Amino acid sequence: MNRSEWKIIILSFFILCSLVFSLYFRLVIRTDIVYTHFFYIPIVLSSSWYGRKGMLVGGGLGAVVLSFHFIGPGGSNIYNDAARVAAFLAVSFFIGTLREKVQAGQDAFLASEEKYRLLIDKSIAGIFLYRNERILFANSRFGEILGIDQGTLIGRFLWDIVHIDDHQRVTRYTERLTSLRRHSVRYECRLVGERGKIIWADVAGTMTDYEGTPAVMVHVYDITEAKEAEEKQRRLKEIARTQEEQLVHSTRLAELGEMAAGISHELNQPLTGIRNFARNALYMIEHSAGGEEEIKDNLRLVSEQVDRASKIINKMREFTRKSELHFTELDLNAIVRESVDFVMPQMKLAGVRVTLDLDPELPLIIGDKIRLEQVFLNLLTNAKQAMESSDEQQLDVRTFFDPGHECSVVVEIEDTGMGFEPQMADRLFAPFYTTKKTGHGTGLGLSISLSIIKDHNGSIEAVGSVGKGAVFSVRFPAPDRNNRGNSHGEKD
Repeated sequence: MNRSEWKIIILSFFILCSLVFSLYFRLVIRTDIVYTHFFYIPIVLSSSWYGRKGMLVGGGLGAVVLSFHFIGPGGSNIYNDAARVAAFLAVSFFIGTLREKVQAGQDAFLASEEKYRLLIDKSIAGIFLYRNERILFANSRFGEILGIDQGTLIGRFLWDIVHIDDHQRVTRYTERLTSLRRHSVRYECRLVGERGKIIWADVAGTMTDYEGTPAVMVHVYDITEAKEAEEKQRRLKEIARTQEEQLVHSTRLAELGEMAAGISHELNQPLTGIRNFARNALYMIEHSAGGEEEIKDNLRLVSEQVDRASKIINKMREFTRKSELHFTELDLNAIVRESVDFVMPQMKLAGVRVTLDLDPELPLIIGDKIRLEQVFLNLLTNAKQAMESSDEQQLDVRTFFDPGHECSVVVEIEDTGMGFEPQMADRLFAPFYTTKKTGHGTGLGLSISLSIIKDHNGSIEAVGSVGKGAVFSVRFPAPDRNNRGNSHGEKD
């Protein structure tokens, strides 16, 4: 039998005993005083077990008392019997009310305990408490994170589950929490799970009281997958960066091949001058045809032409050099001018007229010189090729400051070439897309240029129409607008 059935049996027994005693004292001993005291036993029991429902027992026994007065042997006063019945009901009411309040409190406590148990056990965070570096409590989720049975964690040393390389770091945060009495701390560390498995965790610790004594409560979130994804993304970025650098270098070499004719023409002039001036000096020395100053003038001219050729060769070497990104303050006008000077031999051979309109008060920008030269050389070369079949071949290069724009430092390259359909503007920067003839381009130049400009937090866009040329605008943010007027790199 269960507990409820036992209560009914016991209560029935005492009610029966009370009735037997009442009959004995009333009929045999003929008194109405002592027997009513036995009635309180079932009244108290029923009220203690069933709350105010116990008044049913009190009322029933009260009816027995009154029935003796009306149908049983006389001798008792009606007022005394009424007082006894009122006492039965009052006792059962007060004890029942008290019982129900106690029961309600117990139920609330159990419900609260169950609620917090569910919050702890069903939490997505691993939770554990420790004191004096010993684990006092751990929820099931924390055991799942470590791959260790929850029960076996109790009593373990804290440093058994913290990676040895993170001991010092965790100690530092723990000391902040305990000695400085900070409300909470949050950090990342590595935990050691079953069989030495490494788990990256986002940890939040806070001070609390556990069993009346201060302890540290820790919430643990498993971020291993996020960390692995982050590391994978970092490696992919490194690979992408390396491949981009290799692609930029390859593109520069390809463009250098396209510039070969112009460069050879440019080099031919100083080499021809060196030959002629050297022959003149030699002739003067051998035939005593000129004075010492004339011979020196010819040798000086030889030196100047050597410097000129050396400058061209150094520019080629710098252009083909493979380098890492190096951001520094740059004079954009100087970069644009050098890029135009480099392609000028090609422009002259192709019959292209070039005009420069550079804002003398253009602010400095932050960027990588080699990468930006790559962008402008690509845009200039594209413009030259776009004008090969045009009647008018005019290339305008200008820089200006646009204070109303987020990227306020602007370079525009405008040509009178074949242009393009307006809807093609975005496609021009897609990898491997090209409007050139087969074998005249890889379709990567503008794509690489866009990537470089994005690395500089800038933008590049193209506007054009068929047969009316195109304008490519490259924009850069100005790091400090107070630098306006200081376009040559001098600092105040």
